[in-house]
Amino acid sequence: MSGWSCKFDLNGICERVDGAYCRPGMKGCILQGKVEFHDGVIPSPVWPSDHPRSQRPSAFGREESRNGAEGQEG
Repeated sequence: MSGWSCKFDLNGICERVDGAYCRPGMKGCILQGKVEFHDGVIPSPVWPSDHPRSQRPSAFGREESRNGAEGQEG
């Protein structure tokens, strides 16, 4: 039997990735690039709902044309 622990894991919260939930191998993790997942997808960080990084604007601060008619005269 073997085990692994991370010095950045504090009760399931990663101190290295700005307070995100600990997800081994996620972007920013010390294991990133050192392990390979069966589906080939590197997990993205996920923050608790009360963390400021989990509050993101839906439009990412960009105004986009809704009808695609931008720049057309008529």
